[in-house]
Amino acid sequence: MKQATKHAMRDLRHKGQSLLEMAILGPVLLMAFGIVVTYIAKANADQYQLQEAFRRALKKSHDENKAISYGTWDDRRQASPEDPGIGQKLPASGAGFVLWAIPSVDERGEDTQDNTYVKMNEVMSIRGIPIEYNLGPGGSGAVEKTYYISGTNKTLNVNTNNRRTTSSMSAVVGETMIYKINGQHYAQGRAHFQGGSLSGGGGNDD
Repeated sequence: MKQATKHAMRDLRHKGQSLLEMAILGPVLLMAFGIVVTYIAKANADQYQLQEAFRRALKKSHDENKAISYGTWDDRRQASPEDPGIGQKLPASGAGFVLWAIPSVDERGEDTQDNTYVKMNEVMSIRGIPIEYNLGPGGSGAVEKTYYISGTNKTLNVNTNNRRTTSSMSAVVGETMIYKINGQHYAQGRAHFQGGSLSGGGGNDD
């Protein structure tokens, strides 16, 4: 009897140790996985912005018969392993330069004209056309400085009824972004909403 009790206590300690190890290791693994996913998302976003900048520079150079520098910038909010509701800013950018200029037939020997454009985020005009900023010849498309004015609100509700627990979370972020480009300031705004619910348990007492 005593031997069986000792075995039972040993098994109980092992199970408790295993649960404790899982409780410690689980969040660490989830955090590491979240960091890897964020890194992959950042690399993918940078590649997309680079390709988009080249395509837009190519079209502008063809349409205007000029040497075109085109920059893209996107700092949308993405899911965050640290705060899934509020999220995190994940900036991505790209730049392209294309010279597709047909020389004038009058052979006056003039230099090819140039122009610089920047597109900030996926902001559309009333007509559904992406808004881009024309910085003119010789302009720098680099984002010199960024200002954020943010307001956040997060709500968590937990209800228990008949041994069933339900929780819901919602978060709202309103932001105004001010970008300094080529000595000028450009303002934009956005709103971000995230929500979800979980439930578990169930059954009634007999």
